[in-house]
Amino acid sequence: MIEFNYTIFIQFFQFLLLLFLLNFLLFRPILRGLTKRRTTIESLTEKGEKSRQEALGLSQTYEESLKQKKLPIEAKRDAMVKEAHAASMKVVEEARRELTEDLAKVKEGVARDAEKTLETLLGESDRLATEIAQKITKRGN
Repeated sequence: MIEFNYTIFIQFFQFLLLLFLLNFLLFRPILRGLTKRRTTIESLTEKGEKSRQEALGLSQTYEESLKQKKLPIEAKRDAMVKEAHAASMKVVEEARRELTEDLAKVKEGVARDAEKTLETLLGESDRLATEIAQKITKRGN
């Protein structure tokens, strides 16, 4: 059984003294350390977020400047492609014109050769017809 006497007050006093000493020697330093750690972590998190935002801004600035630098280059490339296309079309048209002229000359040459061949064949057919007629008349005699 529990007896209520003066030792209970001594034990209560010792318990309060223990709480005070634990609070002073253990709990407060631990809580200060935790608070310091929390503030350090928060400040590092803020710095990390600021750095991330800054990196994002720099990345966007870089992309925009890259686009701005690409614009004149792409314009030059497009102009050169158009110029090359125009030059190639000019060369193709020139080649077509030359081929048309050459084809006309070849047709004229073929027509002349055909006429000469026809005249030669007609002359030859007249000569052959005369020869055949002479041979037939000689046999008939």
